Amino acid sequence: MRKQILIFMVLLPVVLFCRNYTIFYLDENLLPVSVSLNYEKEDVLNFIFEKLSDPVPGTMSFVPKNLLRAYFFVEKALVIDLRSSALLGIDFQQERYFVHQLLRTIFENFKAIDSVYITVDGKRKDRLVNYVDIRYGFPRQIWSSWPIEGGS
Repeated sequence: MRKQILIFMVLLPVVLFCRNYTIFYLDENLLPVSVSLNYEKEDVLNFIFEKLSDPVPGTMSFVPKNLLRAYFFVEKALVIDLRSSALLGIDFQQERYFVHQLLRTIFENFKAIDSVYITVDGKRKDRLVNYVDIRYGFPRQIWSSWPIEGGS
């Protein structure tokens, strides 16, 4: 009995403070593959970007490494600032699926976020790289499905 109580006391903090996060990768047909990962620390957004840029076997990702420069929350919005150097050389398909992958993962894991705004190197831009318009925010009701089908 004491052994069971001791095991329970050791495992309780792990269960209470460990959270599952869903990361969306792509299969060979560019369809989403969700993977649940546990994370116990505080800097969840850096963790998500790190995992997005390192796909699990059998999947791919269009999220480059060392992309996230900074982020902050403003009421129900998330502003993410990206490094332009990490985005160099991506084509239309990569840019489009990068945005799908990133927004789907963020909206899945941050239920209180209603929109995501993207800046590059600390500045507002018209386009992410060459194609995706980032002048306005990306609202949850449009970007929380895959492919973009409307709200959930």
